[in-house]
Amino acid sequence: MLITDTIRKWMLFFYLMDANKDGVLEPRDFDELLQRLYQTRKGLFNPAEKQYLRYMTIKNFDRLLMESDGKGRKITIHEWIRILKRSNEGEEKSHFIRWFSASVVRFLFDLCDHNKDGYIDFDEFETLYQILGLNRGSIINAFKELDINRDGKLSKSEMYEAINDYFSSSNATINNHIFGQVQNINPEYLSKLVVG
Repeated sequence: MLITDTIRKWMLFFYLMDANKDGVLEPRDFDELLQRLYQTRKGLFNPAEKQYLRYMTIKNFDRLLMESDGKGRKITIHEWIRILKRSNEGEEKSHFIRWFSASVVRFLFDLCDHNKDGYIDFDEFETLYQILGLNRGSIINAFKELDINRDGKLSKSEMYEAINDYFSSSNATINNHIFGQVQNINPEYLSKLVVG
């Protein structure tokens, strides 16, 4: 597979979501990320919220499976890239990319907006990104770049525009700060994905 800068950017998101780093996305990856969040933010999520978050992860994962060419309940990196390539064909950005961007934003707000004020402040943002394994410098940079109006908090529209551009732009530098730098992917993991 020819790896362009844009594909590397998509691979970074896959890498961050692959919680157990086995080279495939499956429901247990999202369960593990949720468990890390619950452990970090003890007492902030009641049982109903946990049940809702689990439901949303499965619902969104099932939608990804519908776009996948694969079989079973796993998505490989090759399937992930095929989904995004297909979704970016043509002049009009696909419905899938808009849906996926909106789903990511909704999920980030469900996870991070603890005080339910409709915004994500830096402390809320930092917790999630630490769970994904990003260093503090990347977290600070991402928040600064995402906070377009410089009010110290992220709105849903700021997040949506950035994430939609991240997945739909053929320019690899567009919003590449959102999920850290592509260089953050472990080279051994990357080579396993490319060969596998």
